[in-house]
Amino acid sequence: MEHVEGIVIREQRRHYYVAAGNRVVDCAVSSKLRKQLQYPEAAPGSRRKRVQAVRRTRVVDPVAIGDRVRIDTGEGNTGLIREILPRRNKISRRASGTSRKEQILAANIDRLMPVFSVAEPPPDWRMLDRMLAVAEWCEVPVAICFNKLDLPCPAAFETLASIYEQIGYTVVFTSIISDRGKEMFLSLLRDRISLFMGPSGVGKSSLLNWLQPGLELRTREVSETTGEGRHTTTHTELVELEAGGLVGDLPGMREFHLWDVDSEEIPGLFPEFRNLPGHCRFRNCTHVGEPGCIVKDAVDSDEVSRERYESYLHLRKNP
Repeated sequence: MEHVEGIVIREQRRHYYVAAGNRVVDCAVSSKLRKQLQYPEAAPGSRRKRVQAVRRTRVVDPVAIGDRVRIDTGEGNTGLIREILPRRNKISRRASGTSRKEQILAANIDRLMPVFSVAEPPPDWRMLDRMLAVAEWCEVPVAICFNKLDLPCPAAFETLASIYEQIGYTVVFTSIISDRGKEMFLSLLRDRISLFMGPSGVGKSSLLNWLQPGLELRTREVSETTGEGRHTTTHTELVELEAGGLVGDLPGMREFHLWDVDSEEIPGLFPEFRNLPGHCRFRNCTHVGEPGCIVKDAVDSDEVSRERYESYLHLRKNP
């Protein structure tokens, strides 16, 4: 048995594919990583700790793409993940449905890239704001991609998209039909680990096929009945680009809830609030109903967009 380190590049049906050197090892996860061990307070000078209790972790899956791991390799290019090495960061959301567990989407990410289409399906602006809030919470650089620029844009699209550029976010507009934005898009991805996030049907897999011909990831058209995207990506994977860099390709999302963020911390996730001069009258201002609130004044004077403020109110009620 050999002990090696590598990076998780793919997860599918509880199989974890770890790039270790010049090979990819099909790994399972040790039972220890799926449990959370609780130890009593160690006495001064104590050299041993005895497990006091064992409980299941509060995560859907303890291992994510981008994780640096230590594995034991066995026969037939298989292995066992024994340890997850310290993470620089992690991108998480609250698991979908009624679950109250954390779902770690990726780890050790250099750039988060929300991907939305200008139409078919139309942009979900509130989902975008949630993804941006996660990027702010994790202190991960972010770039927004608006895809399918070859389609007719809704009347309000340019106005709403410009809000994010004014805030200071990097925004790239792309079309795989006209090749618009290709060079800028590649420059954002080159030599980094990036994570694509967005609803189904916005063209995440098509963008990767466009950037790297021959990749041949599966794609499908938007449903004519519902107007929503159809799932094509059924697993999470880090795709290596020939131009340099790795891109995390996730299945499309229908909902995105914050994980482990209190409502009092949400104002700090909106950079346009943080950058306003002056202070609210009350130190613990929620920016909802208090007098002397600089955020509400900025909304009334159009310094802060009303759409983003309403998104903040919605996020505060339902993180």
